Amino acid sequence: MLLVLSISLIILSISVFPAGNLIVQMYEKQSLDQLKMDIMQLQAEAITTHQETALTLDGINNSYTGAVANNNILVRKLSTSLHFTEKSEQVFRFSPPFGNISKFKTVIIQGNSKKYALIFQIGKGRFRIEEI
Repeated sequence: MLLVLSISLIILSISVFPAGNLIVQMYEKQSLDQLKMDIMQLQAEAITTHQETALTLDGINNSYTGAVANNNILVRKLSTSLHFTEKSEQVFRFSPPFGNISKFKTVIIQGNSKKYALIFQIGKGRFRIEEI
């Protein structure tokens, strides 16, 4: 009986560490997916309301805000394991009528074990998040 308990304890202790890392990766993916949805919402707001919207990435607090006509419509914080590598405030504007982005840039987001690139491209508000 002690042999069975010790084998069970060894198997359990081996499986706990990868499960913890998997949970952190799931939180990171969920946070990045939320960021993508929020950017799409800001683009849609610019198109439907015919007003300029702004996405502000705050590298100091690891958060971001979205605003329409200087009124915040969303305020979110990244997952605790994610942070922007650039420790400054960056503003991206989406212009009507097509939701075009004001500038193109790559923003690096550092995760627990991975780096991600939030890439804003020229033309009609195109963007993507890639693992680097």
